[in-house]
Amino acid sequence: MTILRYAALTLSAAMALTACSSNQPSEADAQQAITAKFEGAMGGAARVQEYRDFALSGCRQSETADGVVCDVGGAIVLDIAGTPQARPFTEPVRFSKASGTWTAHRP
Repeated sequence: MTILRYAALTLSAAMALTACSSNQPSEADAQQAITAKFEGAMGGAARVQEYRDFALSGCRQSETADGVVCDVGGAIVLDIAGTPQARPFTEPVRFSKASGTWTAHRP
């Protein structure tokens, strides 16, 4: 009986931790969402090559819309007409999740 209680407690703790972590995107999820936003806005004129020193910090619940607002730092390297161009990217971004996919928005 003790093993069953321990297993139930462990499962409950794991589910609670999973629920907490899903409130904000991982760095990989955030990069995918930002890439989709950039490439969609550029209409194919530019592609995201890579991120440098990418970091999410200060994530908090958005006060104006669904999702969370996170401070994003680092640089984004865009391929514009075959020429890579690094652009600093330090601004807040609102992330929302629908159907399991994170989307980036202006806060």
